[in-house]
Amino acid sequence: MDKKTKIDSRGKRVGMFVLKTIIYFGILMALIYLYEYSGLTSVHYIYNEF
Repeated sequence: MDKKTKIDSRGKRVGMFVLKTIIYFGILMALIYLYEYSGLTSVHYIYNEF
């Protein structure tokens, strides 16, 4: 029984690692998308008239 508990614990740790990796990857992709969408390299609104 102790061996099974240890295996479950290791599987749970691996699962949590994979889940956290996927979540962090998703957050990183969202931040990159928002950075590209904001258009920081484009001309600001105030300079459009000049």
